[in-house]
Order: sequence, then structure tokens, then C-alpha cells
Amino acid sequence: MSPWDQLLQALGALLSPDWNALVLLVPLGLALVVLAYLGWVVRRYATAGPTTARMRPPLPAPPGIHMPGPSLAPFLAATGAFAFLLALLFVKVQPAIDPATKLPVPRSTTIVVEPFGIAAVVVGIVALVGALLYWGREAIRDYDALESPPALPAVASGVPPAGVHVPGPSFRPLLASIASGALLLGLVIDPIVFLAGVLMVVISLLGWLADARREYREVEKADATGHLAAIPAPRFPTGTLLLFAVLFGGSLLVASGVIPPRNSTGAAGGAPSATLSGSAPPATVAPASGAPSAAPSGSAAPGESPAPGAVVLRISAQGIAYDTNALEAPANTPFQIVFTNNDAGIPH
Repeated sequence: MSPWDQLLQALGALLSPDWNALVLLVPLGLALVVLAYLGWVVRRYATAGPTTARMRPPLPAPPGIHMPGPSLAPFLAATGAFAFLLALLFVKVQPAIDPATKLPVPRSTTIVVEPFGIAAVVVGIVALVGALLYWGREAIRDYDALESPPALPAVASGVPPAGVHVPGPSFRPLLASIASGALLLGLVIDPIVFLAGVLMVVISLLGWLADARREYREVEKADATGHLAAIPAPRFPTGTLLLFAVLFGGSLLVASGVIPPRNSTGAAGGAPSATLSGSAPPATVAPASGAPSAAPSGSAAPGESPAPGAVVLRISAQGIAYDTNALEAPANTPFQIVFTNNDAGIPH
């Protein structure tokens, strides 16, 4: 190829590039930009501020200032919380199995915890208990090292003296703990329960925000009066607890299929389905003339009529469950299973 032809080929690649190849290079370009930025940040941190060849001795704390020492309790608490969250990955909700028929029981589930999940729960309990004991021991040691506080003047009226602010009691930590427990429980039970826990957490945080706003208004008043008034003790949160009970109980009813009630009567055409009792469902004999049976749409073999004298066994699925756990037919008799799927978009 002549140099002129090579020049024309290079110009053609620039004027009419392969856009598919260029699009595939976009992630590589972004990765290079990110790596360049991280390298710049690392270089800035490495060259920022004065550098010393050895560690300087810590300066003594001024009189009246207490500097708490390092603690391993937060690390133990974080390890325990991580173990508990890790155990949730090994908790499975499976359909309950009937011991007699070895078939799934409709609308019934069981919780199965794998051995690794049990080990993670044990590690979490040991880590959290150890963190609390270690934290308590450190707190007692700090308390013993503190100096005796000066005696405060006795307050007979129950109102703090000027310059002393005593925050009022609050039920918000208790409500937030209940909401967080419901949220974590929803991760194991059902997404509906999880959403109810999210709503409970939002309600708790909104109440906490309202309390903080009320206290901030008192701080603004203190700029003029010179005294920060304490917020009065709140009433027992009966309404909030009732709302939590309604949300949590309603989510459990929805998750279990009680509300709304799930129809287990088969197809909309009125064809009777097999009973849920342990006895054999009544067998329906197809007409001997070979006329098509009254099978609803969505059967296993559409367009096929049962053989003369064949027993037709009907089974349907609705609400992610079958309407029966057993199908029986007489021995030495041809039979046909007609299946109706009432769950749109869900294969069975």
C-alpha cells in the first residue's frame, strides 16, 4: 500500500470511526479518569501538612478537662451487629411440607435457619454482650476517676435554677427501637412487614424532629430571657403505639393472606376444584361422546378432549399456591390432569 493510500485510510478512520468500538471504550475511559482522580487525592494527602520523623509525645490535658482513652467496645459492638445482619442471609422462608403427602401445604410457610446462620447469631450475641460488659467496665473506671462534683443548691419547686438546662424525658428512643425491630423482622418474614417497619421508622423520626424543633424554639426564647426552659414531660405515646400495632398487625395479616382473603375456588368459570381435605377429590368422568370438557382456559392440554372413560382431575393455582395437595384416581383407569394457572405472569 502506498503512503498516499495509508494516509487516506487513516483520515477515513478519523472522519468515519467505528462508533461501536468507541462506545465500548467509554467504561475504560471513565475508569482511567477515576483512577487519575484517586491518584491525585492520594498525592494531595501524602504531601499535605508538615511531616515528622517520629511521633511527638501527647500534650497533657489542661486542668478541668477529661480526655477519655481509646476503647475496643465500639469495635466489638460493630462486630456483633455485623454477625446478626450476616445471619439474616442464612434464614430462609420455605413452604411447609405435609408429612403425610410430602407436598407443600397451601398458604403455609416455615422458617429454616442454616447451621452457619445459627453460628453467626451465637457470635453476634457473644460480641454484643462482651461489648456491653467492656463498655460498662470502662464507664465505671471513668466514674471512679472523676472528682466529686460541687454541691448544687436544693431546688424545692422542681424548676432548675438559672443557667441550668435539664432536658425533659422522651419516648422517641423507645419508639425508634420498636420501629427498627419491626423493620429488621420484615427482612425475614415478608416485604409487606418490611414496608410497615419503614413507615414506623419514618413516624418515629418525624416525632423526634418535632421535639427537636420545639426545643430549638425554646433556645430562641432563651436569647431574650436568658434562661432555657425545659420541655415538659411528654404524655405516654398511646396513639403512636396503637398506630404501630395497626401497621405491624395489618402487615402480618396481609403477608399471611388473611387480608384480603384469597379465593381458592379455582377458575372464574365456576368449575369446582378439588377439596383441601385428606380424602380423594371427586373424580369427574368425561362424556363418552368425546365432546370437549368444560376445562377453563389455561389448562395443561388445550384443544385436546379426554379419552373416552378417562377421569379428569382438576387442579388450579392462585395466590402462589395450589388449591389442593393431593390428586387421586382409580387404579387401572386412564386419567387426565387439567391445570389452571390463575396467577397472571407467574409460572407454576
